[in-house]
Amino acid sequence: MNLSSNKDPSLTVFCPLFKGEMYIQGYLEDMVDQTIFKEVSFYILDCNSPHAEFSVIEQFLGYSNIHYKRLDKDPGLYEAWNICCKSASTDLVGNWNVDDRKSPWSLESLRQPFILDTSLDISYGPTLVSDKPNESWSEIRGSSVFPCNETNRWEDLIFNNNPHCMPVWKKTIHDRFGYFDARYKTAADSDMWIRAVKGGAKIKRINDIVGIYFDNPSGRSTNPETLNEMLEEVHEMRGKHLPSYKKKFRQNGEI
Repeated sequence: MNLSSNKDPSLTVFCPLFKGEMYIQGYLEDMVDQTIFKEVSFYILDCNSPHAEFSVIEQFLGYSNIHYKRLDKDPGLYEAWNICCKSASTDLVGNWNVDDRKSPWSLESLRQPFILDTSLDISYGPTLVSDKPNESWSEIRGSSVFPCNETNRWEDLIFNNNPHCMPVWKKTIHDRFGYFDARYKTAADSDMWIRAVKGGAKIKRINDIVGIYFDNPSGRSTNPETLNEMLEEVHEMRGKHLPSYKKKFRQNGEI
């Protein structure tokens, strides 16, 4: 990828869609409200959702930079992410979950670090946290902040959830470090960032709040029916990286 100083890097933001009917209107409104909306390609991958999201989506397909595709079968969350990444022809890619809301400057703020530093690989930022579905940027009041602490160390990524839910990254990191491990149902993004930063990828946290994370009670990390499975998966993912983590800290005399 060639990110020259006189050309802003191109960006695709994708959304694997499944059972998102109650969120899709707000998602699309946030999309159109982005300060750099006309400069971004948006890709909605309908993973054979049983809901009627398309009746809303079709109202926005008059925009030439909004693209929609429906699959005949749900490939699973992270295989859907991989499909989207492989389909993108832009310098940068990013994921937006359908149930999260975005600040109007979200994408502009997340893209800006790549303009200032062409060696950067991943950018991310803090989010507000809401327990109310579809609470928009103009409505939210007194919310807590998911801080997404700044770090350049892959070791730190093992035990925190950075870059969390709205990162932007260079598409070429997949040429260097592979794609999201589709065996995981929850932990493949964390695993991907650990692999990348461990391999030398450069990561940066911005200060701007980039959106609103919906603490969805039906999510895998909050729903009691899926919580234990999620925790087991996270422990397995961490254990995959932990031997080298311990080895490095012994060498540094920190444990």
